[in-house]
Amino acid sequence: MRHRVPFLLYRTAEASHQLANRMLAAIGLTARQMGILTLIVEREPMTQRGLGAELQIDRTTMVYLIDDLEGKGLVERRRHPRDRRAFLIAATAEGRRAKDAGLRILDRQQRDFLEPLSGRERQQLEELLNRLYEGRARRQP
Repeated sequence: MRHRVPFLLYRTAEASHQLANRMLAAIGLTARQMGILTLIVEREPMTQRGLGAELQIDRTTMVYLIDDLEGKGLVERRRHPRDRRAFLIAATAEGRRAKDAGLRILDRQQRDFLEPLSGRERQQLEELLNRLYEGRARRQP
């Protein structure tokens, strides 16, 4: 099992995720929260439902995650002007600052995590992972 590529990819992703969580803890965020916050800032306003669909997060979990970000003052819910059942999620000014700070941390995390590889190896790894991901995505129904 230790030499199977999917297993190695999984373990490597888990190690990277754990490092990201440890580093992001300095600003009170997790990697998952950072992903949500980044998507909100880049595509706002988004409905809570649309955000969950984009990230493949079920409704109940999405409510909990948005509640947490809202409790930290990073996002706010607004009633959708055309659908009273829906909420639009928007980043606050503090949320935008947290996203920028988080991205700086994640840049450092990436450098630290990939440190054992040369510049060329890092580039190759990125190219190979993109080819795997895109090839898999094309075969998805």
